[in-house]
Amino acid sequence: MSQNDVIALYTELATNPDKEFGWDKGLQNARNHNYKGSWFKKIPDQVWDFCAAVGNPFNIDIINEGDSVLDIGCGAGVDLCIASLLVGKKGMVYGVDVTPAMVKKAREHAALAKLPNIIVYEGASEHLPIGDESIHVVISNGAINLAASKENVFSEVYRVLKPGGSLCFSDMIKDDAQLEESSCNSRESWADCVAGTLRCDEVLQLLDKTGFVEVKMLGTNHYKTSPSTIGASFYAKKG
Repeated sequence: MSQNDVIALYTELATNPDKEFGWDKGLQNARNHNYKGSWFKKIPDQVWDFCAAVGNPFNIDIINEGDSVLDIGCGAGVDLCIASLLVGKKGMVYGVDVTPAMVKKAREHAALAKLPNIIVYEGASEHLPIGDESIHVVISNGAINLAASKENVFSEVYRVLKPGGSLCFSDMIKDDAQLEESSCNSRESWADCVAGTLRCDEVLQLLDKTGFVEVKMLGTNHYKTSPSTIGASFYAKKG
C-alpha cells in the first residue's frame, strides 16, 4: 500500500468535504458520536464540515487543563480544536498528519477558532516529529489503521508519552459478527479503512507487546466503512 494513495484520498477530502466518500462525515457525524454540544458552540461550523470521525476518543475523561496532547492523523483539525478547549491556555496541542492539504487546513481551522495553542506538523505516524516523553495524552481518530505498520505507530506513541501518559484512540476493526465478509485489498479499500484492518484481539496484543498497561477496548459504535468493519475505541497507559 502506497502512502501516496492515502494522501490522494485525504487531499480530496480536504479540498472537497461535501463529496460523497462512502462514509459519514460532517456535523451530524460528530453528533452521532456524542460529541458535546458545548464544543459545537465554541468551534466554528466550517470546521465541523470536515469531521470524518470514526469514533469519539474523548468519551473517556483523561485530558486535563495544562496537559500536552498529540493527535495522530489530525486531519482538518476537529479533534485538535476540542483538545485545545480541554487543555486551556496553559496546555499545548500538537497534530501530525501525512497529507499536506490536511496540515494546511488544520492550521487554518486553528486560526479560525482562535486557538493559538495548536501546532500542526506534516509527518508520518510511524516517525513522529515529537520529542521523547513530552506528551501527556495521545489521541487518534481513524488514522492508525491507515499505517502499514501499526506496531511502529504504537512504538512511537510509547516513545513520546510521558511515564503514566495515556493513549485513547478510535479506529476501524474487523466486525466479529461479519467475519465471513472478506475485505478487498485494493488501494482504495485500504484508504477507506477496510484493507489492513485488524481484529480487536490483534490490536490489544500489539499494545501489550509494545509495553502498554491497562490495555482495553472501550466499546464499538455504529460507524461502518464496509460490511466487515466497525468503529471501536481503545485505551492504554504507559507504565
